[in-house]
Amino acid sequence: MARPLLIVAHPGHELRLFGWMERERPLLCILTDGSGSVAPARTRYSAALAEGCGAQRGPVFGTMADRDWYAAILAGDLGPFRAAAEAIAEVAEAGAPVVADPVEGYNPMHDLAAALADAVAAATGGPRLTYPLTAAQAGGRAWRLDAAPLARKRAAVAAYTPLAVEAAALLKADPEALAEERILPAAHGWPAVMDPLPAYERFGAERAQAGVYGRVIRYADHVRPVALALRNQRAGTRATQAARPAVTAAAPAKTAP
Repeated sequence: MARPLLIVAHPGHELRLFGWMERERPLLCILTDGSGSVAPARTRYSAALAEGCGAQRGPVFGTMADRDWYAAILAGDLGPFRAAAEAIAEVAEAGAPVVADPVEGYNPMHDLAAALADAVAAATGGPRLTYPLTAAQAGGRAWRLDAAPLARKRAAVAAYTPLAVEAAALLKADPEALAEERILPAAHGWPAVMDPLPAYERFGAERAQAGVYGRVIRYADHVRPVALALRNQRAGTRATQAARPAVTAAAPAKTAP
């Protein structure tokens, strides 16, 4: 069976599928370094997590800082997205399932990780899947972790110290949040208008009004055009070629300083 791909926007998202990662040992690809505006990169925590659960680091692993990805979105620069899609497709096994962040309108990089995954899946010929990230979703296949894997997942979350505050808030709101995992089919048509307005637009407008942001990332002006270009690109010419038959060794992972 082909090794699955897990493509996430930010380091730490993979914790949501810790039990699945232990079972499936995917090729883990992370777009940003998790540094946000001013924080240190956190890819080393994801590297340790991947090693601990038997996952393999992909060729894209915190390749660029968050702020550089956002600058590319605002500039309409497809280069980093195309390069990432090509690099991942190059090492993917034929027919590999491609799991990625959902399109929720919460963060533009989450949504564009999904679009990038669409291009990779077109190249591999594998199914496109997603998982609940910031909002509950129904359907697909869900499972509850047994005591031992749940304990390991809780330990992994506790060890991921840059996300300690977020994890504590999540568990306070729902003590069982880590116990269930879910994989479901991914499908998004990138309509001309996203209704309701994406949360990142509302947040960005507030920050711009406060003088923190100079420009606001908009779905229609910035995110959708990049997503459609990635979908049409289909990971370059590899969409019409067979993907590599096997991954014997991933390309050296690139970690942002």
